[in-house]
Amino acid sequence: MPENGNIPRVTSSDHKGAAVLATTLVMLGLRDVVISPGSRNAPLTIAFAGNPLVRTHVVIDERAAGYVALGLGLESGKPAAVICTSGSAAINHGPAIAEAFHQRTPLISITADRPTRFTGAGHGQTVSQQGLFNAHTVFNATIDENEISESEIASIASRAWTSANYGGPAHLNLPFEEPLYGMRLAEVKGEEMESLERSESDFTIPVILKERGTRTLFIGGPRNCRDKKERCSVDGIAGVFEKFSGITGDSIIESSELFPDNIEHTPTAVVTMGSPIMSKRLRKQISKLGVPHVHVGNDGEGWDMFGLLETTVETEPIEWTRRFIREIEQEEAFVEQFRDEKARLRRVHQELIKDVEWSDLLAFEIILRTVTDDRLHFANSTSVRYAMLYESEKHRVFHANRGVAGIDGCTSTAVGHALALCRIAENKDNPKSVTLITGDVAFLYDINGLASVQEVPSNLKIIVVNNGGGDIFKWLDGPEKTGLLDKFFTTKPKTSIKAAAHFCGVAYFCAEDLESTEKGIGDLGKIDGAAILEISTPPEISAITYTKYLRELRLTREHE
Repeated sequence: MPENGNIPRVTSSDHKGAAVLATTLVMLGLRDVVISPGSRNAPLTIAFAGNPLVRTHVVIDERAAGYVALGLGLESGKPAAVICTSGSAAINHGPAIAEAFHQRTPLISITADRPTRFTGAGHGQTVSQQGLFNAHTVFNATIDENEISESEIASIASRAWTSANYGGPAHLNLPFEEPLYGMRLAEVKGEEMESLERSESDFTIPVILKERGTRTLFIGGPRNCRDKKERCSVDGIAGVFEKFSGITGDSIIESSELFPDNIEHTPTAVVTMGSPIMSKRLRKQISKLGVPHVHVGNDGEGWDMFGLLETTVETEPIEWTRRFIREIEQEEAFVEQFRDEKARLRRVHQELIKDVEWSDLLAFEIILRTVTDDRLHFANSTSVRYAMLYESEKHRVFHANRGVAGIDGCTSTAVGHALALCRIAENKDNPKSVTLITGDVAFLYDINGLASVQEVPSNLKIIVVNNGGGDIFKWLDGPEKTGLLDKFFTTKPKTSIKAAAHFCGVAYFCAEDLESTEKGIGDLGKIDGAAILEISTPPEISAITYTKYLRELRLTREHE
């Protein structure tokens, strides 16, 4: 602040709803705002773009914009805001909001609206936007500047910020009367306002675990961004923690698909952390056990994925686990069987991978062995499943949009995360990199994550494993029997990855075997700017190799 005490003033909107909302959110700590062009949201654009504390990102496609904002929040754990005009543009925030809700990642969607009297009256770009995302938000409100005071607007903004910070998306809908482009001067204050914080962590061990927890099975899905800063190791417990949980240990299996069918010492209780696990098979196994389930974490009420949830402990999960280990002695034979199983999986994997011919399985082995970046994103479908089959460096942070687990938004989310790393880097010319590993269908589905982003981050690298369509449908028991597999399920894309890269103005490399893949990954790391490496794999061989690999892992277990 200037020594003479004069408060700096900047250009803002003359709509008080936009001006007060922007000022309040920035004072609370908002720093990144994703804006999609439009007229009805002009007051919001003017208010945020005029604030020197805000970094704005322009993304034309509102669906991609929502995911970019989600990605921006991954590193800091604070929400980014995403702004759009009215009508179908607002609805297009829906997929990212649903993902943030189930992922429990902070996000604030701000949609401009036409005055409420126009709803249902046949006006263009007008839909019913009030309460549009009620089922998938932790807070939502309409701010009608003609009906409420500035202090009420500030209060709503504060509640939205606090709710989103607890983990999840907030939605604010603002109707604006014309004219929309008026401006006025507004004050810029240099200190952040205080926002409500979570209560102190409760490390209490529930009674049900004290009574029945001597053989507790820990299960971890992807943890929210506040918990998962770096990967960590926890020993002394038996568990299945998927790679995206960020938790490992000497008796922790890192793929829910590899949980043993039959174990000698069965669990007497289950503790979950993070989002639900990927494996339907494991969910069914646990449900049949009928043992008590406790959820632990800073992510709100646990998902009752087994139909056995007893209670939720809202606390920091790693410290709680370490206290649990000290207080509830685990039966050594129970833990040891998981330690032995992990060692067996490692040994068998190393033997099997030696004889694997060129396929997705071998391509992913090379990728995870060769890529050095410590922020790895994986698209849903096949990529995310292959990621869990391989051990990796403990410092790496893995991310996938496993909330709703759709293929939409995977590229856009990685773009947002890369932009966040650019912002926080001390050396602006050398931020940490984000590498996205994706498939051909997932990449082309979310092509607007690159094509409609006006600022493609230079620290983003993309590896597209192209197996000629939705290869995951060849793993499933059903699609091939219909006779409709190729046309309606695997559905090979018509657009080439090379053409898409050229369209987006991104450097492109290709590889088609082990040697060229290793070289391509090396070349990818040398590029100063965003780049794409396409790795072509044979679809039929890849599907057969994957199913054979899993079968061999399980057969070996039975024969030992």
